[in-house]
Amino acid sequence: MTRHYFPALLVALAIGCSRAPKPSPDLLPPANRETVRNLPGWFLRPPRDDNYLFGAATAVSRDVQVAINKAQADARSAIAQEVEVKYGALNKRFVEEVGREGAQLLDQYTQVYKAVVSTSLYGSRPRQQELRTENSLYRATVLMELPVGEMSKKLLEQLRAQEQLYTRFRSGEAFKELDAEVQKYEAWKRQQPR
Repeated sequence: MTRHYFPALLVALAIGCSRAPKPSPDLLPPANRETVRNLPGWFLRPPRDDNYLFGAATAVSRDVQVAINKAQADARSAIAQEVEVKYGALNKRFVEEVGREGAQLLDQYTQVYKAVVSTSLYGSRPRQQELRTENSLYRATVLMELPVGEMSKKLLEQLRAQEQLYTRFRSGEAFKELDAEVQKYEAWKRQQPR
């Protein structure tokens, strides 16, 4: 009786072994003109607005949510680079005003600045988002926005919380510039429809 099972076992084993596993999709697909053609206009030319910083990014994944998360993270990284440029100039001006005597003050300012920038990026949100499939992958394209005034306001609040730092910083030109930006943002916010 065992002889009857042996050929059936060999046939089952042969069929099971003949099925090759499906290759997984390439998460770094080669350059494709169709991909570039399908990008939304705002990806190549993000909007310009004095009240917002923008970051555009695209990412692929086999999972739709992972594609979206990757694109949003990359777009936030682009915003962070813009923040460094925008507020780096303010930081440089502050350094020039403080000079040698304010090393402790400068260190405190830099710590507050980095904390505010880091926290404020979490206030970013998607303004536009597109999702499509490319072969067996999902491609997410995202435009993230970050309100500049909110970030400036947080920085100002943190600086005011540190009384010694605020007292010395208040008289400087950099404070006036930052305060003017917050005031401009507050005025713009009041004009927005509710």
